[in-house]
Amino acid sequence: MNVYFYRAECGDAARVHFRGNDGKRHNIFIDSGYERTFELILRQEISKIKTRGDRIDMWLISHIHDDHIGGAVAYLKAIKTGELPDIVDSWIYNPPRPAGLQINGRQTSPLQTLSSIEQGDGLTGYLSDHGKIPQSDITSKFPVQDLFGLKLTMLAPQPTQLGKLRDKYAPGRVRSLQRIEPEPEEAARQFDYHIPLGEFDPEEWNEDDSVENGSSISLLMDAGGKKILWLADSLPGSIIRSLKKLGYSKTNPLVCDWVKVTHHGSKGNNSLDLYDMIRCNNYLISADGRNKHCLPTKECLARILRSRFRPLDSRYFLVFTYNNKVLRKIFDVDGPGVFDQYNFQVKYSDRKWIRV
Repeated sequence: MNVYFYRAECGDAARVHFRGNDGKRHNIFIDSGYERTFELILRQEISKIKTRGDRIDMWLISHIHDDHIGGAVAYLKAIKTGELPDIVDSWIYNPPRPAGLQINGRQTSPLQTLSSIEQGDGLTGYLSDHGKIPQSDITSKFPVQDLFGLKLTMLAPQPTQLGKLRDKYAPGRVRSLQRIEPEPEEAARQFDYHIPLGEFDPEEWNEDDSVENGSSISLLMDAGGKKILWLADSLPGSIIRSLKKLGYSKTNPLVCDWVKVTHHGSKGNNSLDLYDMIRCNNYLISADGRNKHCLPTKECLARILRSRFRPLDSRYFLVFTYNNKVLRKIFDVDGPGVFDQYNFQVKYSDRKWIRV
């Protein structure tokens, strides 16, 4: 199994390529970045898959924020114009509301892209028109999926979190052009890279209250013993609840090979309690450091590196999808000794993707 984490600025886009137990090649896409992510990267990747005679067995869209859904909507546009064929066999996606709703006196267009909720409407409309919309809600109660030997265990959202999303965007409760990506608080707009790693209080934090992030689909992927924890933009409380139901705890942690860190390393989505329940050496942070939300936060990285149950003789790797001056200065204030003190290494990517 090869996993490709694509550059999507402060967004998520990835592909899993594996040979199934049927002896054939298979592809799964997870999220899609912005619309421009499709033009810069995904268009070419999909063309290569088509040229090889392969298909996309499944495309998972975690939630409706435009840094996760935008590339998929751009792909639908390319299908509509005849530039690319539809080679996606199935979708994992939770529609925020039914297709064809009348919003402010007009029907939602199948390919509107003015805001995240309208992108959600667009994907909903396309999947509905083509008989590809999931027949069941994708929540923590969804059955384990076995895709040619690759197992997918859904961890989030909880059913109540999906209900909150649909309540927020129920008919009559939303302006058609509403943009839902919340503006961060003023304090969150400042980089925290000037604070030494040891000065953060990992136990003090406030959980993100975004309804959209709370509706994110997160999962545990297992292929031949190689496990990847995909956290999208989920809230840690939801993930902890699901891990406990699976029998994991701080003394019986989930052991995995990679963690796709939730919400691009934000401080409100990454708790110490979450990382106390995980044993993993590799943490992928999909963020460019050049965004108005000032992500990733160093406070998040401190919670990963300073987990109370982390074996300090185990070397950790923080892997970024970009390589620039902003990301490279995160630990400048700490000095070079911090890497030995907390036994970790930072890796940066100069390519359009990271393959693991």
